[in-house]
Amino acid sequence: MKRVPDWLCAAMLSFLLLGIMFVLQGNIGINLADEGYLWYGAIQTSNGEVPFLDFQSYDPGRYYWVALWFKIFGNTDLLTLRIAVLLFQMLGLTCALLVVRRMTKSWRYLLIIGVLLLLWVFPRHKMFDISICMIAVYMVSLLLEKPKPSQYLYSGITIGLAAFFGSNHGLYVLVSFVLACLYIFFKLDRTNAIKKICIMVIGIFIGYSPMLLMFSFIPGFFNSFIDMIIWLFRLGNTNIPLPIPWPWRVDFAHLQGIDILSGLIVGCLFLLLLLFPAGWVIRRFVSEKTNLFLTAAVFVGIPYAYVAFSRADIGHLAQGIPPLLLGICFWALEYFKHNRAKLIVFMTAMLIVSCLSIGRFQPLYQQIKAAPNPYEKLTLMNHDVWIDASSAHFIRAVEDIKQQYLKQGENLFIAPHTPALYPILNLKSPLWDIYLLFPETEDKQRKQIEELKEKNAALVILGDIALDGRDDMRFRNTHPILWQYLISHYQQISAEAMPPNYTVLRRLDR
Repeated sequence: MKRVPDWLCAAMLSFLLLGIMFVLQGNIGINLADEGYLWYGAIQTSNGEVPFLDFQSYDPGRYYWVALWFKIFGNTDLLTLRIAVLLFQMLGLTCALLVVRRMTKSWRYLLIIGVLLLLWVFPRHKMFDISICMIAVYMVSLLLEKPKPSQYLYSGITIGLAAFFGSNHGLYVLVSFVLACLYIFFKLDRTNAIKKICIMVIGIFIGYSPMLLMFSFIPGFFNSFIDMIIWLFRLGNTNIPLPIPWPWRVDFAHLQGIDILSGLIVGCLFLLLLLFPAGWVIRRFVSEKTNLFLTAAVFVGIPYAYVAFSRADIGHLAQGIPPLLLGICFWALEYFKHNRAKLIVFMTAMLIVSCLSIGRFQPLYQQIKAAPNPYEKLTLMNHDVWIDASSAHFIRAVEDIKQQYLKQGENLFIAPHTPALYPILNLKSPLWDIYLLFPETEDKQRKQIEELKEKNAALVILGDIALDGRDDMRFRNTHPILWQYLISHYQQISAEAMPPNYTVLRRLDR
């Protein structure tokens, strides 16, 4: 009987684990901000619009991936979005399991590690980012194992494709491969180094070719991309930083036992992100034997640690932690290879630690612990979704406002950062900007005002939200000119069902 290839077994295991995850919590919760940002953009892409050019967006790759599955399933609802990102996550989890498979033949260990990695797949809308990180570990390990010219080509293609899904990921993966190339040159193989690097560069162009074609054949797209790069440089950061939750910063005086334990675990994990590469360097001096898979995890973990620290919350930790998790697993598989019982105990401990940290943020746990204020069932695009009571009430209130006040031919403007409301209401944003988070220039705000006039934005739902408790991040302070225009040219409508920090405005009769 012909043996089933490892890649197929790993893919089947990934499909099974992700399928169980979807069944358990695929219809629980909604992120009106970041998940809505992806959802809105994917819908517009499926309608023929172009990311960057026609609406504010991430890099195009993820939108075309989701739009493809929208076409296959024949709808653009929230659950289809989640299935699409799960299918991309399947690629990443399969690659991660294939690396582990090269260290162990035990499918039991692969199952445990698969569950461990799956626990850290959070939040849902960032599965593209998490998956690319896992794929990078696999591809770097292949290059370290066999630094052949063909593998350099595949490595370059990986870099280019990563950049198509996220320019930042293109940079992170590039740094990972640069570290791998330096290691190969100084430790493994110096032959034809220039030729191999040239082959990798060719691979980058091949992988990035979808973006290059868009630059060439879509008028205005390249300029929109450059404008985005300039905007990012002006901001100086793609995230709003948070204090790093080091373990010694846990508030022992005001937190309960389980919260203290969770805080300590999360703080220690941030610490481990820094100690992980240092530990590898020390190990290199102590032991002559090299674990190439652990080395690959370190090389990918170095740039991806930036993701975790750029906004030091649990969601960004989850995006930067896969190399650390895989590295710990590689070390354990090697260190405990002659003691199965200790390995099982170690893996079980990792699962428990993960459940006590990231597990408490997963939608299923959030629904279970919300007993005094239970989740409510809400129908979104013909599918029932269980949503926390406050979000459900907010969505119903917005639906009522649209029904009552929005007239035919008029548009609704929603600010600052709940873009999921547009697809829920089956509306298109009157502005190119759908996520008005960062401070904008005076010129940009005046363009936004003209766009609102042009698109006949007669109704406005305006939130007054101090993100991270920062008054300077309120919409009135990040967009003062636009705020003043709305206050001056629109009148407030009484909407008692809306949250107290939201205002409904109707344009004054002209």
